[in-house]
Amino acid sequence: MSLKYIDRIRHNVLMVKSSSLKQLYDALNDADCIIPYGSGRSYCSIKIPMSQFAKIFTDKTVITPEDPGFPGNNMYEAASKLERRYNRILLLLNSGSGESPEPLAVAEDLARYIEESGSDKFTIIGITSDPNSSIADIAEEYGFIIELKGRAKEIEPIDYMTTGIMGDTFELGSLLLTQGVVKSLYLGDKSQIKSIHRQYFENINRLLDTHVKSKAYDELVNLLMRRTNVFVGGRGSADEVAEMTVIRLSHVKYAIGDHVYQARGANTPRPRPGDVGILISYSGETPSVVRWAKTLRNEDCIVYSIVGDPSSKLAECSDYYIPIEAEDRGGPRDFYMYASYILSPLPIILIGKLSSSGLKLPERLLRYYHSTVE
Repeated sequence: MSLKYIDRIRHNVLMVKSSSLKQLYDALNDADCIIPYGSGRSYCSIKIPMSQFAKIFTDKTVITPEDPGFPGNNMYEAASKLERRYNRILLLLNSGSGESPEPLAVAEDLARYIEESGSDKFTIIGITSDPNSSIADIAEEYGFIIELKGRAKEIEPIDYMTTGIMGDTFELGSLLLTQGVVKSLYLGDKSQIKSIHRQYFENINRLLDTHVKSKAYDELVNLLMRRTNVFVGGRGSADEVAEMTVIRLSHVKYAIGDHVYQARGANTPRPRPGDVGILISYSGETPSVVRWAKTLRNEDCIVYSIVGDPSSKLAECSDYYIPIEAEDRGGPRDFYMYASYILSPLPIILIGKLSSSGLKLPERLLRYYHSTVE
């Protein structure tokens, strides 16, 4: 199966300037407080590697503007308190368009504070596809940008295997790019960033070849073609992977009258017999996730799991499981990045099968079901 959008992601990531990656390495190394932010899947893409960063570098604080401990209702209000607590504060924004309203508002608030206070404790970095965007302009003034190409601007795509859906190319690319920098920080060698990225893509291609063509994956797609609701869940970083999957899969399932829910969501209903659960856990032993699997099975649902340990409790109580045995050995866990890539073709293959059955889903329809308040 040819997933050309993965090849495009690889090309885009490897085209990023080494000097920009080393700047990001140094900025993360120097900062004692990092504030990652974005919107939708771009937000998940930056939180996954930064959560691993926080677990490794326990002397640094990683906090988002939405965390309960954030010291203000907005960035402007929080800035004065942050600079009393920390010496070097890094605002790390992830936005393909560079115009996403939420991260742009945070950038504008911090820029206003810096201008009014004259503080030299803040740095703003923007990861974006548009170096002429509003976020890029602010980042250039108070830090720097990392230009990561997304999908080329073109007429509406008809081959999602080549283009991905909407922001796939940028979102998955920024996840891998940042994860590689975090891994190099763990190793203490910024000269390895590019080689880490290349190794990641080799591993991803191998995993995709193994699992996307597997019987378990094919069965999952066939189930999703039926009138079923879908429940996706994980805890910690796995919950970010779940959210990325929910966003993309919901575009397709909503279009055919079904729903996709994130476990523990405020509006998540009781599952029905025949519904599908997709659960993600590195250890496969996370109590709440194992409990969700058992609950779904008790309701006669079909459970798929993405696990790091094929002998785990979660794998045992799933109908099907996909093992991703990443060798992390105390460093940042690459499992969550790999799981994101493994799940990314799911809506694309589903669209292809629906199309072959006579139901066409143009991207303008998928965009209609895309949340405007995420």
